[in-house]
Amino acid sequence: MFLEQLKSGARVQIQRPSDGPTSGFLCKIEVYLPETRELVVHAPVERNRPVDLKAGGNFTIRLMTDNAIYRFKAILMEYGDVDGFDVLKIRILDDGEKIQRRSAFRFNCAIPVSFSVIHTTGQQAEREEGILSDLSAGGSKIFTNKSLPIGTLLNVSIQLGDELVIAFADIRTKNEMPIKSKFAYQYGVRFAMMPESDQEIIIRFMYKMQRDELKKARH
Repeated sequence: MFLEQLKSGARVQIQRPSDGPTSGFLCKIEVYLPETRELVVHAPVERNRPVDLKAGGNFTIRLMTDNAIYRFKAILMEYGDVDGFDVLKIRILDDGEKIQRRSAFRFNCAIPVSFSVIHTTGQQAEREEGILSDLSAGGSKIFTNKSLPIGTLLNVSIQLGDELVIAFADIRTKNEMPIKSKFAYQYGVRFAMMPESDQEIIIRFMYKMQRDELKKARH
């Protein structure tokens, strides 16, 4: 039913049976053959070594689009080599299922953020400070004291661990905060023209933070 979502170039997450709900390895689909339900991805690497995935082993493929997350059952058919790179040949075993809307796949956080308004002339205003929350690869919420109209385009700098993401974001929603709040406004922003490499930084950061929270909850 959802096989049409699998396309060459799409980013997917491979999860082994032993992986938790937020664990897994991000890969890009290099080739997808719909007639045989087979796809080829670069072999995931951990600590500079290929991840141990056994031929014949079953695992889960998760695909994240702008609107939803899809899950497929899969089996590893074989390892291969393309132009010197290790690849996996995988067969999809079912029609897939939609497990949640993409908008719900967010990480509840409080991260310092700086931003500046981009004017129609291309010039940027002075940088403002705020807090970023509800982070996803598609957008987030920003809390700040700066009053801005809906539709404003921002240049946003987000420090995620050791990695810095600089993104364009346009304001989609605006809400005034209660008087006792630290910030006067809450904005819902959508990231625009963000490179796939920066989207992957965000997704990796989300997975890492979620794994850390799960570890804390177990102790």
